[in-house]
Amino acid sequence: MLHLLLGLLLTLSGFCFLGEVESLGINYGQVGNNLPPPDRVLDLLRSLKLTKARIYDTNPQILTAFANSDIELIVTVENQMLPILMDSNQAFQWVHTHIRPYFPATRITGIAIGNEVFTGGDTALISYLVPAMVNIHAALVRFGLDRFIQVLHPVL
Repeated sequence: MLHLLLGLLLTLSGFCFLGEVESLGINYGQVGNNLPPPDRVLDLLRSLKLTKARIYDTNPQILTAFANSDIELIVTVENQMLPILMDSNQAFQWVHTHIRPYFPATRITGIAIGNEVFTGGDTALISYLVPAMVNIHAALVRFGLDRFIQVLHPVL
């Protein structure tokens, strides 16, 4: 009975939470078959009134398609880049190549450093995470983008 009551309370608290949500977004994965092109995904997000999305890389087609839209994007630095981005010059080059050409037309509001670093099984990635984050942030500072783009690591 206690489990049922607890479940009911959690469900009801979820409804209260949704009343306070200002915006919703999605994780936009690109692994699969028969995926719609980015411009159709953008149309779908708009039709659903979603204002935020996260992509798991810096796919130029997506970044270009989302230019001049009202959708805020979080892009992801892929795990294999973490050891490379421990070098501040490489981090600067990464931002120069993957962010600068698209911002501000594409509303990039965050850079997620890595994906599932703590749960993916590659323990070496953990030691690369903070230095990569620091270097990407320093590169954003050098470009004057740190006021607009946050550096983060997705935990879940």
